[in-house]
Amino acid sequence: MTQYKLLVVEDDPNSALLLKDFFTLKGFITHHVKDGLTAVSKIEAEKYDIIILDLRLPGQNGFVTAEKIRQTPIGMQLPIIVLTAFADSQNRLRAYQAGANFVLSKPVNIKELHYIVNNLLNVQKGC
Repeated sequence: MTQYKLLVVEDDPNSALLLKDFFTLKGFITHHVKDGLTAVSKIEAEKYDIIILDLRLPGQNGFVTAEKIRQTPIGMQLPIIVLTAFADSQNRLRAYQAGANFVLSKPVNIKELHYIVNNLLNVQKGC
């Protein structure tokens, strides 16, 4: 069984803990960072299979973070799921333009998120 590596980019400690604990229980190797600059550095230093990215981050927001991830050789094909409390059509479109594969509104249904993560990983590996 393949063990996937997931990076959670979330500045809210409660949301980050929920996501990290849930996906760890589901068998993922799960890491967490609190800001976009650190996320880009982690992605350049380590191989991840998927990213869960908040839009409202300190310093560099999620839009810029997604764009910078997409500019890295490894990040070009990396699935990015954006979670946001501000999921109006303008922000959703902007997230997709920045490189998101999927955008979900907060509060997120964790089971739906898990389903989307698995689907994106299956598509990526060609199943």
